[in-house]
Amino acid sequence: MENKKEKIEDFKTAISSTVRSITNSQKIEVSFGNQIVKSNRNSIKLPDLQYISKKINYLEIRAMADSKSLRIRFSNDKVLKKYEPKGNISKKLYDISEKIRCEKIGA
Repeated sequence: MENKKEKIEDFKTAISSTVRSITNSQKIEVSFGNQIVKSNRNSIKLPDLQYISKKINYLEIRAMADSKSLRIRFSNDKVLKKYEPKGNISKKLYDISEKIRCEKIGA
């Protein structure tokens, strides 16, 4: 049991380090599950790892962390708001295209 907790903590540390590296900022706070965050702008919230047992779930969390990190690094909220279209579907497509754009730059 203790070994599993150590592995989870090691994984959290690795994810946090990777997020800080991708965002190019040491001020980013990474939280898992219901942990309380100090700032919404400088934070990435990921699912709780205590209940995850399959390797694929760890890969999904890693991908989620990478995607959110790239969005923080390469996206500009002021520019997004300025050019945001009207309408629900248009806004969703606009958001998806921004996510893809950031991931493409990061690739």
